[in-house]
Amino acid sequence: MKRLFGLIGLTYLSVLAVVFYFYNFSLIIVLFIISVLSICTGFALLIFKKCKNIFLDLIIIGITAVCACLSIFLYTNIVYKPVVNNYSDREIKIGGYVCDEVIKTENSCKCIIETYTVNDEDKKLKILLVSYADLGLNHFDKINAVVNTFKVPDSSLKSKGIFLRAYPIDGFTIEKTGDRQPSVYSFAVDLRLAMKKALDCLLPEDYSSLCKAVLLGDKQSLSYDIRNDFTVTGTSFLIVVSGMHLAIITAFVLFFIRKITHSRYIRAVSVFVTVTAFMALTGFASSIIRAGIMLIITYGASIALRRADPLNSLGISAIILTLFNPYAAGDAGLLLSFAATAGIILWSQNIYNYIVSFLKLKNKFLITNVRMLSVSLSASIWIVPITVMVFNKVSPFVVIVSVIAESFVSVLIICSLLASLFYIFPLVSFLAYPFALAAGLVSKLVLFIISIFSAFSYSSINTDKFYFYVWLAVTIVLTAAGFIIKEKKFYIKCAVTASFIILIGGWSIFSFVTADDISLTVYSVNNGVSAAVSSGKNITVISCGGSNDAVGEITEDIESNFIKIDNIVVPNMKHKYSAYQSILINEFDAANVLVYDKDSRMQKLLYDYDGRSRFVFGDNIHFKLHISDSVTDDVININGVTYQYVKGKGKSMLFVPSGGKIADLPEKYRKADYLLIDSIPDNVDLLNCRTVVFSGNIKRYNSIYNDLKKLDCKILKTTDEKVILSLN
Repeated sequence: MKRLFGLIGLTYLSVLAVVFYFYNFSLIIVLFIISVLSICTGFALLIFKKCKNIFLDLIIIGITAVCACLSIFLYTNIVYKPVVNNYSDREIKIGGYVCDEVIKTENSCKCIIETYTVNDEDKKLKILLVSYADLGLNHFDKINAVVNTFKVPDSSLKSKGIFLRAYPIDGFTIEKTGDRQPSVYSFAVDLRLAMKKALDCLLPEDYSSLCKAVLLGDKQSLSYDIRNDFTVTGTSFLIVVSGMHLAIITAFVLFFIRKITHSRYIRAVSVFVTVTAFMALTGFASSIIRAGIMLIITYGASIALRRADPLNSLGISAIILTLFNPYAAGDAGLLLSFAATAGIILWSQNIYNYIVSFLKLKNKFLITNVRMLSVSLSASIWIVPITVMVFNKVSPFVVIVSVIAESFVSVLIICSLLASLFYIFPLVSFLAYPFALAAGLVSKLVLFIISIFSAFSYSSINTDKFYFYVWLAVTIVLTAAGFIIKEKKFYIKCAVTASFIILIGGWSIFSFVTADDISLTVYSVNNGVSAAVSSGKNITVISCGGSNDAVGEITEDIESNFIKIDNIVVPNMKHKYSAYQSILINEFDAANVLVYDKDSRMQKLLYDYDGRSRFVFGDNIHFKLHISDSVTDDVININGVTYQYVKGKGKSMLFVPSGGKIADLPEKYRKADYLLIDSIPDNVDLLNCRTVVFSGNIKRYNSIYNDLKKLDCKILKTTDEKVILSLN
């Protein structure tokens, strides 16, 4: 019971995370019943004198799990659902202010609006506003606006209390009142922007973007290639501000404080000021708050000449972060931070002791490296369940890359901090240049290391595949068998080797077998059509429209397997076929964007409202896109209707948007395995197809159901979920 707060806090956070990511009423009931049984079993077994602490722990775990289930259930129904039900999917009038930095990229700007009033009633909400044109807003500007809102699909946004988002579409208006919302936090935002500007002035683009990412958590300016390298090597945590970053900066500050004074009170105050300042500077990221709470507890205990237990401190921080906002458990960065820290606390010392004693090491350099290895290994193992659950990916090289890169990242954080701060103040700005030079050299080295490992074939393994679950089952069996094997040292070597061979072998076989897989994905978008054809590493979006509340699922689905989109075809500018084009272009590196425009004969490029150029095609034109070596997409425009005929190795698909007339289509395109529609085209009896895929909402589906039945084909619909078909 020495680690009571650790047990309560980590149990509470774990249950919240499970319920958040797999939320349904049945799951809550099951967890609630298991928790109650745990409590009852614990009380029943307390009559035995032996192992009493185990039964007390069982009771505490059960009570904590019950509280977690009740907490997230009540928060969902009292806080989240009323906001979504009352204000999403409708036009609302708001008055409020921009409550944080406006994130601007080349093609978009995003800001969080905190409201005072909604529809002229006092109401506090947070709304993410996404625009593909500069709205001229600055942080803490007061505004009045009329926006169309949609619920957010992004877990990280919901974890921050942001339940709604808005885009500048029909009915959108926004005006600044000329006032600003006074706030102490605005000084931190001003300093953050000044530091970013300083790094941009001191360093080349790739190096400054990396420095901004590791120091301030700003990943927006990182190129697609760099971001992808960190993702596939499993080292994205290096470019997300975390406890490691705060610990480095705090240790750096304390190094100088100890040179000045030995007073534990001054050191504790210095830690508190450093932690608070860095929290504000990084926008109060959850992982930083977690680390800050632990540091404050640790140095607060030193004032009373006490030693804080790390696991208890971790548990207390979990309780503080989730007590008033259970959805905070949905922040992937927070979960990774807690998992890594728990792994380090519980395992790193044991791993270190085992390696040092087994190898009988005495060399200080080797011992230091073993210490770093044990920390990285324990943290990496503990974050695997989180990366599997949230990202569906795991990297076999994450430990090796972490050990090599972490020390350089530590240097990069300090050099970036000093360079940016010195540059801001004119009298000492000359001191910024040597630190900027060091930051540039270290950035170049870090990017080189990451790029080397990301180029390996096995740098990233998808975990939502059958082979991964086979490996997981075998590993669990091997681990369980380890408890009854006497020759543990020899067994551990064999078990680890066998586990590694099964994982890599399964991935290799899967990659070989599915290398030429061709699939058509038709997304559930309520009203419209969004569909993509993928083959190997290539993906082409053949339509990108629908209701705005579906875009999050589409971007997440594509992002899980692709870093860029080869082609985006916009059959016409109707909302139900084109709504997501700017979002996809902004989120991905789209190589080729093709848009139908009936006046294209008068112009070569179409400039949309986000400022990006498009290749356009006009009426009565026919061209062929090569999606991959084995897949083609014939784009045929006839009398203002853009048909698409996708031909795979064994099957074909015809996409006919509304207004289509099959009699106009050349006869060779009238035979297809799949027909993708959102309405019944004219002369549909001239088609020869096996399966019809209907994309649209249930109301529209029911209204044309009788006509669909007349086609005498198998009918698939996207009213509830996406449809995935093979074109092999």
